[in-house]
Amino acid sequence: MPVLESIAAGIAEQYSSKPSPESVARRAAAQREQLLKAVAARLVERAEDLEPSEIEFIVQFAPEVAGKAAPALYQAAEKAGASHIVDALRDLWALYGSPTKAPCPRCGFKALTPDYTCIVCGASVGEEEFKRHVGFDRLLESWASRAPAELVEEARRAGYVYYEDDEVKAPSEPGSPLRVQVFLSKREREALERVLASRRSPSSSRPQASPGNTS
Repeated sequence: MPVLESIAAGIAEQYSSKPSPESVARRAAAQREQLLKAVAARLVERAEDLEPSEIEFIVQFAPEVAGKAAPALYQAAEKAGASHIVDALRDLWALYGSPTKAPCPRCGFKALTPDYTCIVCGASVGEEEFKRHVGFDRLLESWASRAPAELVEEARRAGYVYYEDDEVKAPSEPGSPLRVQVFLSKREREALERVLASRRSPSSSRPQASPGNTS
């Protein structure tokens, strides 16, 4: 009610003389979309104290507001035990928020920064935890099998690659400043070497000779 009262007062100020409650209600109804967004924006200002129903209201009637305010609303949903709202917030963050290039293993939002800190849930994530979450071994080998050999060799020698939008890139490849640097373990560098060795192997490309006529 306090939120609605302040909005109604703002509508009333648009009249040159004091309007009737009915006039204010009619104008509010005519501006329904703006009214709902205004209510949502006021609710977001006190995100720490929101009830699940209020978070659902913001998500349903002001998705753009919810997407931009996803970090605060995520914390509110977790505090209120409203985990059923998190999936919707995750989608709205990707649409209207400020998504990064890598997902957070803890909350699942695409909100991990290059220093492995999540801007939604605030977690500081270890590199190994991140690798497990994105299936890094699979991504690395898939990339190495199709990337130019010189880029694979470059990554092996440098000892690191970049992760960006579920893809691996060599150090010299262009990319977003928000991409995540991933250092390669000894095992991962050896995996790249095996891929390179298989490409260099003559048996992988030499055609088989047909039996000659010895009669």
